Amino acid sequence: MSTQLTRFDIDDDPKQILAQIDRDGGVIVERFIPDELRRRLIKELAPTAEASRPGKGGNEFADQFWGAQTKRFTGLVVRAPSFVEIVDHDLLHQWAEHGFASDYWVNTGQAIIIGPDSPGQLLHRDAGNWPVMLAMGKDGPEATLSIMLALTDFTEENGATRVVPGSHRWADFDVAADPSQAVAAAMPAGSALLYTGKTIHGGGANVSRDSWRFGIHFSFALAQLTPEEASPVTTPWEIAQHFPERVQHMLGFHSHRTFLPDWPVLWTHDYRDVRESLQPTPSGDYVSAGARVLRRQFEGG
Repeated sequence: MSTQLTRFDIDDDPKQILAQIDRDGGVIVERFIPDELRRRLIKELAPTAEASRPGKGGNEFADQFWGAQTKRFTGLVVRAPSFVEIVDHDLLHQWAEHGFASDYWVNTGQAIIIGPDSPGQLLHRDAGNWPVMLAMGKDGPEATLSIMLALTDFTEENGATRVVPGSHRWADFDVAADPSQAVAAAMPAGSALLYTGKTIHGGGANVSRDSWRFGIHFSFALAQLTPEEASPVTTPWEIAQHFPERVQHMLGFHSHRTFLPDWPVLWTHDYRDVRESLQPTPSGDYVSAGARVLRRQFEGG
């Protein structure tokens, strides 16, 4: 088991990248997005980032977890049309088809901007959003797969995400990680940390004087699970109808296959694919990656 995060380039063999994630629970992929896309995202998100105030308020734990000096906001495909290219990223869908037991959809796309003098976040597993999944431990199905995309350089000083390699394979998920076990996912802008929902991690402390760490958390969730973000609310069909079909599916405008590849049984309308209730109705015949997984299983793969 690695004690540091393995680094890849976006042009490296995807099979090697996915195998290393299986082994260590997370990897860094440099040049995950081209610099031109990174600059577009920053420009499109800048008005919301500048208008947002740090902190959440409400209760002490929420504010600590959120970060009193951290700005967060969702609805990214509306606020930054270029974010569609992240939702449609081929490597992410290869990973999802490899990692999930059936269909999947967007859990959330969330800007996370950690400001100076911000303490480190509580180390946690994202699968904890669904306690029943967390209770199954290392042998349970994958609940969520995530990336932390660096729109600016991530350094140890400005709060690079900290990860505990191998924690996705611990025998007892009730055991807390010692902070000394975590390593910083320091990486240049345009890189991404890829990690599973079973992997312990947390935002790092920003001890800089004037550096805001600008990142995006993006994740998929298993289709049977309620996601963090209500995507059809943050992104109405009037906007999503212009996106690629795979992105429409990810945002909740297609129904889910859970045990037969050609039978949508979750997120339906009158027990039919939700696409049939949309106006205008999608004209394509999209088959999700999750349905392809089920088809292989159904055919004896």
